[in-house]
Amino acid sequence: MMRRGLQAGLALGAIVAASVALQGCKLVKNDPAEAAKSNDAYADAGFDPNAMVAAMWQPKVIPSIEKRATDLGTLHTAIAADADAAGKKYGFRGKDDGAPWNFPVKLQGTVVEADVDSSQGTVGVDTDGDGKADVTVDIGPTMLGTALRDSLDFVSFQNFKNQIDYARFGTALNAYTATHVLNALPRKDLKGKTISVTGTFVNDGSSDVPEVIPVEISVGGGKS
Repeated sequence: MMRRGLQAGLALGAIVAASVALQGCKLVKNDPAEAAKSNDAYADAGFDPNAMVAAMWQPKVIPSIEKRATDLGTLHTAIAADADAAGKKYGFRGKDDGAPWNFPVKLQGTVVEADVDSSQGTVGVDTDGDGKADVTVDIGPTMLGTALRDSLDFVSFQNFKNQIDYARFGTALNAYTATHVLNALPRKDLKGKTISVTGTFVNDGSSDVPEVIPVEISVGGGKS
């Protein structure tokens, strides 16, 4: 009888201890957004990608793209014949032989399609007069991808402390384009208007119609 009472007392003590331990615990919700923020803690605290982009835009980014930009028609023909040979002649991809080629490009044509309501706005441009879009040009305000960053031949991952800083630099490039190149672009009644663009696109094999991020753009005259 005494042993049974002792066992019951021990069991009750274990329950009480477990209850106290649970009361001291805090349940934390697994929030993906918070997890993403925590990753930024590994980035270089002194690195300002927006300031870096602003400082290099006019003296380096624009001259680099303008100097190497090839007419879209020439690129279309070369890529269709041999994409790798076209990349070696007209494109850039850094030191990674497995990465897709990025092509600085210049084009002029007529806007035949326009999506100005989406945050990732685009226009389809006919450059050969057949009435169909030969190229898609991003007009923002949201710019995605790394085509612009990966087209630059004077900067690479080795210039950054880590992959996070390199990614932030690419995002800052896109943001600068959206703010300083595309913000002043007229977005009404674009269909039927002439457009001139200097920019860059990545040839990853996903589409025959390249998607260009512009660094210079004009519609009906007046460079942006």
